[in-house]
Amino acid sequence: MKTLPHFSLVLLFLLHGMGFAQTNKVDRITKKYSAQLAVQNQGVAILVKKNDSIATSSLGAFDLTANTVFNIGSATKTFTAILILQEVEKGNLQLSDPISAYLNPIPNVAGTLSIASLLSHESGLGEVIGSSLETIFYAKNDSLYELNIVAHVPKNKPEKIGKFDYCNTNYILLGKILEKVTDQSYFDLLRERIFMPLKMKDTYPYVHKNIPHLAVPFHDAKAVTAYLDHRYFANIAYAAGSIASTLLDMETFYTALFETELLLKKESLQMMMTSGNDTYGYGLFKPMAEHPNFFGHGGNNIGYAFRNGYNPATKELYLLFSNSRTIPLQDALITDVHAYLNNKVIESFQQIDLQRFKKYVGNYLLKEADLNLSISLEDDRMYLISEAQGIKGELTQKSETVLYDTTVGVTLTIIDGENQNLTFQQNGFTTILHKMNSKD
Repeated sequence: MKTLPHFSLVLLFLLHGMGFAQTNKVDRITKKYSAQLAVQNQGVAILVKKNDSIATSSLGAFDLTANTVFNIGSATKTFTAILILQEVEKGNLQLSDPISAYLNPIPNVAGTLSIASLLSHESGLGEVIGSSLETIFYAKNDSLYELNIVAHVPKNKPEKIGKFDYCNTNYILLGKILEKVTDQSYFDLLRERIFMPLKMKDTYPYVHKNIPHLAVPFHDAKAVTAYLDHRYFANIAYAAGSIASTLLDMETFYTALFETELLLKKESLQMMMTSGNDTYGYGLFKPMAEHPNFFGHGGNNIGYAFRNGYNPATKELYLLFSNSRTIPLQDALITDVHAYLNNKVIESFQQIDLQRFKKYVGNYLLKEADLNLSISLEDDRMYLISEAQGIKGELTQKSETVLYDTTVGVTLTIIDGENQNLTFQQNGFTTILHKMNSKD
């Protein structure tokens, strides 16, 4: 999911002689975040690989660890892209092939679209599951789980054809193409070609209630285990977001992908990283300016969130997951993980000077995104909230005039001579956040 400007936005298979570091390697991060996350009744597990050593830590509530199973969400797309490229290596399909060569006509899906356009999210297809996720997840209607989802693709976006536009529909269709080409289920392909060869013993093709050590999913601050249904993950999330795994197994996966040829030839991996557009390759997001050289693919689903990054040059890796739809304090956590990897100081949070900043509590409009935001004060803590996106990020003070959102990396700066509006900055984008009067 993206909005302007991205606001929301094991042991190793051959061991490689790797040593395992103690948790105190990331102790500074643990101490900084654990108490705050516990107060919020949220938890995060992290794994960081640096200098051929792995450090892990459980932050906040729920005792989430590197062995806890969670849904990796859209990180499943990396697995799907690998399976497609394996078929290319075998000569069973070509990236330039039109999807009509493998799929029967589908309403609102042009048969002329190439497999490559699906891999890089340049098809212009309408999103088939985005806005309906909660409805389907909470439904007690078996027919919804058994829906032929590809028959319900909405109208396409002609202006997006040939341009990056992230859309789950692309990877759901890729899963169907894989099944047609191989005459096997997508889930059997995952097991036979990836999980079993890499000995990912705690990884599953889709979430179900009986998985050992499965993290209890939370949504809107409530446990939603009672609503878990394997059909939601297998039939709806499918090849775009079904897989369940652990941080240790995912470390095995990324190491095998980037450091061996157990999954793909070097040439195919290079295609994954360099093809597509400036934002997205094949099943991988390309590095962002603030964290150069790190490739990855996060995921969000109801009850789970996952973030990751791998640097092929240094072989450094970080993985984070939470049992909620977003990673709490996400931007601050990832910034500090990079500080740890780069041997930089991890600074403590600053308490907000409420006398200075409490006058900015209220409702705001981000005009460029047509997005309503609010700043709230709760128990001497301040939050930036986007109800439309389900985001509530705690604010910390960065300087005398600047507040920093720890979840999505927004900075809010006081404007000289004004008590209403604030300067809004995120990912290199700057604008004015306009405070709305009660009559607006």
